[in-house]
Amino acid sequence: MNKKMLKLLAAIGAFLLNMLLLFVVRKLVVPDEWGNNFVLQRVVLIVQEIEITSVFVLLSVKAFKIKIDIGREKLFKGIFWYGLVLCIAVIVNFITGYTAPEKNIAAALPYLLLSFASMMCVGVAEEVMCRGFLFGACREYFGENKKGIYLSVFVSALIFGCSHIGNLIFTPDLVIATVAQVIYASEVGIIFAVIYYRSENLLPCIILHGLFDFASDFWLCFAKNSNDALDTYNTTDIDIASALGLIAMCLPFVISGLWQLRTVFKNKPSVEVKWTDQDCIN
Repeated sequence: MNKKMLKLLAAIGAFLLNMLLLFVVRKLVVPDEWGNNFVLQRVVLIVQEIEITSVFVLLSVKAFKIKIDIGREKLFKGIFWYGLVLCIAVIVNFITGYTAPEKNIAAALPYLLLSFASMMCVGVAEEVMCRGFLFGACREYFGENKKGIYLSVFVSALIFGCSHIGNLIFTPDLVIATVAQVIYASEVGIIFAVIYYRSENLLPCIILHGLFDFASDFWLCFAKNSNDALDTYNTTDIDIASALGLIAMCLPFVISGLWQLRTVFKNKPSVEVKWTDQDCIN
């Protein structure tokens, strides 16, 4: 087993260990009733995601020497072109999640701000952890050629998706919903990895991830009692047909990601080895 393989296994191990510790700490330290309290759940989420971000930034920079690119370069192109399918998904998520508001914007505003802050923290943490750190580690091992990038995209996306299985610890009644989430999160992970690869900038992924999650949370903030709405949301499983529908709805992410990679490598000039007379003599 070479050093590159050990480094990749260590990166995957660090990822899984951190997720396990988070689940254990949340289960042992955070009271169960907080899970159905909108404000407390979002505050715990913010603290948790800040911890994840800090750990994986340190691991990337200090331990694994993996560079995480964040800046303004290709920001708008990353969001609105490479991430066009996600922009559409955010809008669809916002529209399909509509429920009649039970309170006005002034009453809902504190919940909206808290929800936005927590979901953006999720975007930062999960993109740093799964694309910046894990996808970066995969690229170091598999390489920057066509096969290496495809493997890096799929392996990091699959690990990202499987990490959601831990949600069963907190919502054990949502078996079908959680299994579906593992699959469609893997699908979403593919497009996020492609966006990061093409833009060489993690910021588009962070913004799109945060907005995607916030769109799902938006109308919950307008419920007369957000705690009761959250309780229903956390205890009602979906049927198999709905799960398959969610998985199918996320297939455009896979199609977009694969199409973009195909386009990148189709347009990328191949490296040709040219032999000279001198080479033949040698």
